Amino acid sequence: MIATRRGLVVLVTLAVVLVIAVVIDLGRTRAPDDRALVPGFDPDRVTELVWERADQAAIRVVRDGETWRTRTSSPRDPDAASHVPVDPSAVGEVLAALRGARWHRRGAPPSVHATLTIVAGSERDVVGIGEPIAGTEQAWLADDGRGVVVDSWVARALDRDLLALRIKAPLADIRRAQTIVIEGNAGGLVQIRVGGSPRRLEAPGGFALAADIAGDLERALSEVTIVRLPDGPATAHGLTISTTDERGARSDRAAAHLILGGSCPGAPELVAVSGTDGDGCVERAAVAAVEHAIGRLRQPPDAIVERRPVPFEPRRIVLADTVELDTTALRVGDAPADPARVAELLAALAAPADVVAVPAKPAIQHLVVTGSAGTTITLDLFADHVLARHGEPVALRPAPGAWNLLVRPSRELRDVTLWLEEPTTITTLRIDDVSYQRGAVIGDWTRRPAGASGAKPTDAKPADAKPADARPADARPADARPADAKPADARTLEALVALLAAPRSLGFVDDPIAIAHRVTLVITPPIGAPTEHVLALGAPRPAGCPARVERDAILLPAVVCAQVVTLAN
Repeated sequence: MIATRRGLVVLVTLAVVLVIAVVIDLGRTRAPDDRALVPGFDPDRVTELVWERADQAAIRVVRDGETWRTRTSSPRDPDAASHVPVDPSAVGEVLAALRGARWHRRGAPPSVHATLTIVAGSERDVVGIGEPIAGTEQAWLADDGRGVVVDSWVARALDRDLLALRIKAPLADIRRAQTIVIEGNAGGLVQIRVGGSPRRLEAPGGFALAADIAGDLERALSEVTIVRLPDGPATAHGLTISTTDERGARSDRAAAHLILGGSCPGAPELVAVSGTDGDGCVERAAVAAVEHAIGRLRQPPDAIVERRPVPFEPRRIVLADTVELDTTALRVGDAPADPARVAELLAALAAPADVVAVPAKPAIQHLVVTGSAGTTITLDLFADHVLARHGEPVALRPAPGAWNLLVRPSRELRDVTLWLEEPTTITTLRIDDVSYQRGAVIGDWTRRPAGASGAKPTDAKPADAKPADARPADARPADARPADAKPADARTLEALVALLAAPRSLGFVDDPIAIAHRVTLVITPPIGAPTEHVLALGAPRPAGCPARVERDAILLPAVVCAQVVTLAN
């Protein structure tokens, strides 16, 4: 019993001691184990990166506003420094690696083959780059006098030579350039200026370039890639390519100056280049591709001209009759445009045509086409079905069908549906002096005055029927007919109302119309005031029913005239 009590006391004592130990341990503040390669690294504060290797010139990359530039000096001549732009993606990868790098374990300082110094204001961090650990995806770095093991991708991202930092494709953004000027010798003296978007051969010639010709040139220039740095100063000579950006300045990657030609120092099988992005060496195949593209530009205009009248998507077209077509809002003048007919016109403007000589006689009409980027082309239209972009040395002959679409007057681009109403909202149909009134039930119509088109007399209501409300006569329901009202031929009326609720024009009438009947529709919407549409109809013709709507004379389906004649009697 005594032993049991003593054991219990011992257990309680041990429990108390453990609780106290836990409380004391929890009260301590543990510092987190920061495994960042550069603790607190802020890429935006970095002003300079310096790589150093034995027996090689130091590579200094300095922040210059929004860009980075190298300041590389030779040990033999420290004052002869080069200041060329650096590939922003390469610097971005280095900064991202420094920000995200974490070490896995520590060890003795390793031997290093290069060091990277990170300068951020007055702070300097030095990282030594060691060798990879065999059989793993890890490598050694030297950090603050001790060795750390990191993932191999970190070491690869930090270990940069001058070629890895350089812009290797100086003309990669050539498609954004406003102008491309090529001078020098490529199978003969070359002086070429290409500009605009879409591309034009501005000199020599002055005409729109075929898309494949311009694309071949841009592709060849953009693929000129530096594969090696020369062992000495590159004295490139041959072709000079200069570009300017859309503002005419040399302010971004669309602006460049490149000299291409001659042997590369240290690698005679390569071709030397020099320019705004420094010296380098490129493959001879890349130079041959550029020379081939330039050779295509030296062909006669009829071989390389753009055969599409308008090589961009039009947004606004001033038609031959000076009416403006807005292809985005689908408006022609002050009226809605017909989508199908607008699409036909755009297809005609984009259809390739045959190249012919510019006619001697002056143009008889013009189309002015403007794209979304503000590019404007004036098409001169000649009497013999030939067109030319104004000022170009060659002309184009579209196919007959395309030509007919190009010269179609603006009125024929209007929406063929004159208006669109719900048939049941047409409450009154007046034909000359005859008025048809819709009743409260669909299909119930009354005519005033009664006539030949009325229904059988047995269907008529008593003459002394009284109106149910005080609405105007044209809007009274069927059970409030005046004394001279008679039931009407509902089938014919409903058919005509369905046609006139959404009448579609079949074409235009150019000769005068002798008005035979005047038709008025009264539309009473559920909300809002009543409105009216008026048609003045002429005598029917084989092509259809002539009608005048506001200022236009058009053709409607022949059945409209036939039904109006029936209901007017």
